[in-house]
This record gives sequence, C-alpha cells and structure tokens, in this order.
Amino acid sequence: MDDDILEANIRSEIRDWSKTALEIPNKEYNDFPVCPFAAKAWSDNKVDIQFKYSCSPEVFYEILSNYNDKYELVILVDFEYDEEPERFYEYIDGLNECISNATFTDRDMYVMGFHPDDETNPVINHEGFEERVDVSYAMIFIQRLSLLYKSSQKLSMLNYYKREGGDYEAEAIMKRRKELYRRL
Repeated sequence: MDDDILEANIRSEIRDWSKTALEIPNKEYNDFPVCPFAAKAWSDNKVDIQFKYSCSPEVFYEILSNYNDKYELVILVDFEYDEEPERFYEYIDGLNECISNATFTDRDMYVMGFHPDDETNPVINHEGFEERVDVSYAMIFIQRLSLLYKSSQKLSMLNYYKREGGDYEAEAIMKRRKELYRRL
C-alpha cells in the first residue's frame, strides 16, 4: 500500500476510533466520555497525526524539541515500535523522566503510549468501530504537561477518576503527573 494512502487510512481510523470509543458518554466513567476533551480538540483542529517509519527516534525527538502549540495533542503513529509491551512502556516512562530532567529543549511535555498488544479495556464501547488497515502500529501521544495536569485537576473535582470499571491505575498516574508537573 502506498504510504500516502496508508497514512490517510490510519488518520481516518484513529478519528473514527475517537468518535466511536472515546467521545461518547460512558456509564463506567461517571457518564463522562472516556476522553472528555477529545471531541473539542478534534473539532478545533488541535490534533496532529505524524508518522514514524524507522527505528530512529529522530521524528519523535523533533516533536519533543520543537512542539507546535497550534496543537493540544500530537499522535505519533509508530510502525517500528518495540514489540515487547513492557520495554515499550519503560521507554515511554524513561522519556518522561528525560523531559523532566531537561534533556530536551522544553520540559513542559508529557508522553503516553498505546501498544498494539495492549488488552482492550472492557468498559470502553468499541461498537461501530471498524479497522481500516491491517498494519500494526503503536501510538505515542505527546502533549503539554501543564495542559494535561490542569485538565486532570478539573476532571478530578468533577469525580471523573472515581470509578470502578476498567483496568486503569488513575491514582498512580495522577501521582506521577503531579510529581513531573511540580518539577516544572
């Protein structure tokens, strides 16, 4: 498949996944959408999708060093991800530590990942979502730590994180983000 066609199909796939799985109110998330800010970010054209085809982290480092504040979120589609999920997430955690320690130009960044071998969260409704490509890829989500932290604080006051469903370690994640935010 031509790279331009593949990229267009993946962009559509990610957008459809967001619409059908992340932006719809979910009773397991206290009737909030799984990602409460996704719909607005998409409608305001605040999401960018970029692609990484090699093992070289150059594209990733370029995004981190020269983040474009026109966007609230950059999704890096990674075709050359570490196939071992544990190493993949260790790398993501290490990047956040490096960002916090001023390895990159900007310390106000935060990175999250999605590995294709991750188990599907059973409380997220995937009905209506159809994959468009049969190519495996990881996603790395890059955004401002300050924006993420402040948004998380607002959601916390609305009891967004007080839920029983899913396998989501919200308390540990919030604690880590807070620690990194305080380093700013």
